[in-house]
Amino acid sequence: MCGIVGYVGSRQAAPILVESLRKLEYRGYDSAGVAVVEDGGGLTFCKRSGRIQNLADL
Repeated sequence: MCGIVGYVGSRQAAPILVESLRKLEYRGYDSAGVAVVEDGGGLTFCKRSGRIQNLADL
């Protein structure tokens, strides 16, 4: 199963995305990741297997 969330706005995106993924965790995901476009246009991404907390700990 797959879940995709997005955020566009002026606040820090990563915490919002991780919290949104937590709300979907009950669906049984075995991994999660986030990608964030930085101010300079670069892309930063992180991914981890297991529970969402593993991603949040980064």
